[in-house]
Amino acid sequence: MMKDDWFIEEYKDQVGALSFRVEELLFEGKSPYQDIKVVYNPFFGNIMLLDDLVMLTEKDEFFYHDMLVHVPMVSAANPEQVLIIGGGDGCSVREALKHKSVNRVVLCEIDEMVINVAREYFPGLASMLNDQRVEIRVGDGIEYTKSLQSEFDCILIDSTDPIGPAVGLFTIEFYANVRDALREGGVMSAQTESPAWRLEDVAVIRSNIEKAFGNAHLYLCPIPCYPSGLWSFTLSFKAHGKDPLVFDMERANAVAGDCTYYNPEVHKAAFALPNFIRKAL
Repeated sequence: MMKDDWFIEEYKDQVGALSFRVEELLFEGKSPYQDIKVVYNPFFGNIMLLDDLVMLTEKDEFFYHDMLVHVPMVSAANPEQVLIIGGGDGCSVREALKHKSVNRVVLCEIDEMVINVAREYFPGLASMLNDQRVEIRVGDGIEYTKSLQSEFDCILIDSTDPIGPAVGLFTIEFYANVRDALREGGVMSAQTESPAWRLEDVAVIRSNIEKAFGNAHLYLCPIPCYPSGLWSFTLSFKAHGKDPLVFDMERANAVAGDCTYYNPEVHKAAFALPNFIRKAL
């Protein structure tokens, strides 16, 4: 919510809040799916708000997108075909295209307004949406994956929180469709909420992924502007017995040279879970 010149995002059960001064409201609109705002703060830069929740800031978006994308991409043998579900801001597309083996990225985003707003107010982040290797599909990722069989090497689920139109992106049925859409040996990653403040939700989401894939490897990353500042992702293989700490080191080093957060050492460390998370899982 906006109060005077301040934006305040109250977290679940009022455990806390994120607030920052808004110097300028750049955009405000309502799509068929959500309210969308873009505000400006001198420290964070342009900030995208969906239903008054911070989705990204120019200052710190790299934490999230580096880890959502590069951990699975270097875990796949030779990723050529990539599907991104959500992610209409274009940041995950940008990161996926840093891998030289990629020749096709499909972005399936339900809300066209998010894409248009990103192009206008986040041009530096969304610029790779114009790349000739990118196919943009405006539509429901849940329905789209139902029609796919063994088509993609990597699938990245760049979703909002499990509320509103994104609820269906956290079900066993959806994850099973994602598994079927992967080629043999393919890899999926998904954002799976904050283990600091929503540990029970994290455990349920991870369990749903494991039921669909037969494996689910939780990993962590700091994200300063997300609730609690600590976030989780889950990696799954369309194959059993694969170790998330065994990945293409040469490719990881190569892409790390063009990353702000990701490198092979961070990749390995991300899978080291604190005891309270291990116990909950």
